[in-house]
Amino acid sequence: MVKERTIVETQVGIVGAGPAGLMLSHLLYKAGIDSVVVEKRSHDEIANTHRAGILEAGTVKMLVESGVDGRVLTEGHEHEGTTLRFEGVSHRIDFQKLVGESVWLYPQNEVFVDLAAARKRDGGDVRYEVTDTQIVDLTSEQPKILCTSADGEDLEIRCKILVGADGSKGISKRQIPEDIRTDNFIEYPFAWFGILCEAPASAPELIYANSEHGFALISQRSDTVQRMYFQCDPNENIDDWDDERIWAELQRRIDGPDGLQLQRGKIFDKTVLPFRSYVCEPLRYGNMFLVGDAGHTVPPTAPRV
Repeated sequence: MVKERTIVETQVGIVGAGPAGLMLSHLLYKAGIDSVVVEKRSHDEIANTHRAGILEAGTVKMLVESGVDGRVLTEGHEHEGTTLRFEGVSHRIDFQKLVGESVWLYPQNEVFVDLAAARKRDGGDVRYEVTDTQIVDLTSEQPKILCTSADGEDLEIRCKILVGADGSKGISKRQIPEDIRTDNFIEYPFAWFGILCEAPASAPELIYANSEHGFALISQRSDTVQRMYFQCDPNENIDDWDDERIWAELQRRIDGPDGLQLQRGKIFDKTVLPFRSYVCEPLRYGNMFLVGDAGHTVPPTAPRV
């Protein structure tokens, strides 16, 4: 016997409750448009997953001025510039002087926490830990999300517009037929070896360093946790790198006559990040729209357009 589904009707159905999906849901709410968001992960899993940490000025303004939360201003760190370092010599780029704007150090998982709290505060319908998600009838006037809720209830979410905000590995873009979809994909011949460590910041702002030994990025996450990278082969084996070797490699890539020294600490996360660019074409299929990484993915620090 087929179990009947509970029907939920809304104007916009959103698959994915990361920053893209929740920000969209919040902005729709501000415009008087209702939405339902479904997400396969739990709130805590997303909140505790380390992601990118720098927000551009436009994103910060959108968060604050739309009424999400001002925590980005009180708990984030304003960076009025950045440093480009060539062969051990630093050159500071002054954002405020050049364009009158700053960027903010504020991890993406904290952005998620703020957005999730705003949707809860405003009565938003966000359903975490759903399973067996399907999207159907995308070319009809009433596309649908089929899924099972965290408490086992089978749902059929009927909407006018369906949005795929489920990231680069999500299901949404794969529902566009292969004879219509073009996957524009570039894989680069290098990667970044990234670490998270318990240490104070090595510099007040980010440092992008290039030397005869290769590229390194001295980034940050918080007052006590830092993120750093050095360029490597995409097939680099993490197990070949103990902490001492990692610190030595990072240090030699930023060494210079000014004697800049990295602040070292316990490394608690190591990863090799391959560099890939992807754009799905088209970004709309019927009444489904792709947003965020579901439709276009760029490498870390790549330009946004």
